[in-house]
Amino acid sequence: MVEQEAVRATVIGKLGRLRIYLYLVLLLLYLAAYFLGYAVKPSPQFAAQVNKQLNQFTEEVNKLSSVSQIAAFSYKLTNFMVSLGPSLIPVFGIWNTATQWVYSGIATNAVASNEAVAITAQTILLSIILAIPSTDGLLTVLLLINSARDKSFKELTILSARSYIMWVIITIILLIIFMAMP
Repeated sequence: MVEQEAVRATVIGKLGRLRIYLYLVLLLLYLAAYFLGYAVKPSPQFAAQVNKQLNQFTEEVNKLSSVSQIAAFSYKLTNFMVSLGPSLIPVFGIWNTATQWVYSGIATNAVASNEAVAITAQTILLSIILAIPSTDGLLTVLLLINSARDKSFKELTILSARSYIMWVIITIILLIIFMAMP
């Protein structure tokens, strides 16, 4: 019995280290995707279109905030979750986040310098936040695959799934707080 507990503690410790390594790899992947997009020089037409869309979004938020702050917040949160909400889905979320960061990197070159700094800061902060549930989602999927072959992984799969669900909830709360900031 004591030997089983020692083996279990060792496996959980190794799983925790794997989680940290996966987190760092995903964080680097997200930042590399952003800088890959940043390396692309957008055409003047694309830059004009990006600036037009940003101005329309800002005007809409300002118009809604004159009516109600809750309406403006809801509009910002809805637009944000439409693009980054799928990032909370295991495995698919990694691809979705990387794609959005490439677009953000391209948009950074298309806007004025003060908006570019804001986009860069937002991307770095969101990368740190979104990499956590992506890591646990990937780990859960990998453990599900292993538990289909070997039933001894069932307990680790449940542990990882709980961690994933907890981090998705925490991430959604952090994203709501992030959107509530001016």
